Amino acid sequence: MFKRIFAFCCMLLAFANSNASPTKCAGASFEKLENGISVVFVDTEPSDFLLIMLCVSSGSGDDVDKRGVANLLRYMFARKLKERSDSDSIQYGSESNSYTGHDQSVYYFYGRRENLEGFIKNLGTIFSNFKPTTNDFNESKAAIEQQIEEDRKVDKNVVRYEARKSLYWHSNYGIEPAGDIDDLKAASEEDVENFKKKNYTKNRVTIIVAGRIDKNLARGAIVQHFGKEKTESKINRLQEPPHHGSTVKISKNSSQTNVAVVEMHWRVPNYRTDKKKALATEIFVEHLEKTLKKRLIEEQKVVASIAFARSFWNYEYGDLRITITLNNSASLKNAVNAVLSEIKCIAADNMTAGQAKEAAERLAASSDWFSSNADLFDFIDLISQRISSGYDLDFLKSHKDFVMKFDLDEINAQAKEIFTKDPCVISIIRPIQ
Repeated sequence: MFKRIFAFCCMLLAFANSNASPTKCAGASFEKLENGISVVFVDTEPSDFLLIMLCVSSGSGDDVDKRGVANLLRYMFARKLKERSDSDSIQYGSESNSYTGHDQSVYYFYGRRENLEGFIKNLGTIFSNFKPTTNDFNESKAAIEQQIEEDRKVDKNVVRYEARKSLYWHSNYGIEPAGDIDDLKAASEEDVENFKKKNYTKNRVTIIVAGRIDKNLARGAIVQHFGKEKTESKINRLQEPPHHGSTVKISKNSSQTNVAVVEMHWRVPNYRTDKKKALATEIFVEHLEKTLKKRLIEEQKVVASIAFARSFWNYEYGDLRITITLNNSASLKNAVNAVLSEIKCIAADNMTAGQAKEAAERLAASSDWFSSNADLFDFIDLISQRISSGYDLDFLKSHKDFVMKFDLDEINAQAKEIFTKDPCVISIIRPIQ
């Protein structure tokens, strides 16, 4: 599946700050141009289509005075890009969009191969000469304010925002990239321009080009339209904060659900901070997910469904969210206790070498990013997912083998350290009776 190549692209942005010479790996090549911009070329099967992604290692983590300025800049940049491309009659097909995270902002577009230079020209021109009008600024701000207000009408979102604030209680990582309404109202055009000048520098840019294209043409266009001179700024990332100790409980009555939904959040190590501990925890969580579903859904029928959302690979944070949908809201307390009891029991029971091997093999199979041969359109299915900027390329290439070299004692130690305790946050959405 071409989705795998997209997932692979998502892991490459650490190379933006590397001075390494061009390297090739399984259909992809990585290089830093003379102007300091990093480029990733991904070869695909024969196709008339291409995809270009402009990835800037700058997001809401760089918001200093007013939360939401990074996202406001992204919105205005994307708006200008669409206006310019429409006026140039460049057709992107059915998809062009952008995204802001805590550590990155991403702009992606796909279209036909013959528009390669046009795509790059528009990206480079706006990147180098961004100057929105007052009307652009006011309309963009109003649109984002409306998005935030609409988002806050969904009870599930409100509860998750509160949970994230608790997990990351003393940093910007506890705030959604869209920001705060009051800060957004107070933001000025000067704030946006200053943010752009300070953070949108070439050493923080990675351009991903996927398709069957002329690489020399692409390189030349990037240098021509982004400029030959280097621009640099320092990337200051927040340190991953410790949790404040006790479990935080959040509860909300809602008319938007018919049954109770419980979410439990754990802070877990990630590969950025500690590869050995992150791997051990990831293998255990793979085992936990399979075992928990078997016991609580198939055998005991305590809950209707269990969904795991994990973040071991993400540069920004490491966490695990388990979402449990109950069969019967009347048995809420008993169900929560049953889930916690099972998790602690599974964590306390030492995993066997066989169980660890099975979990590691499932992870290894899922990390085989280099075997896809599908069409470029499959990128669209994963386009909304987070693209991070802190991955180790050498580690990425070796991850499939690395997971099979697990340390069983470390797995069991991490299981006991993290999961025999209560979660950091328990949130409950209850139906209004």
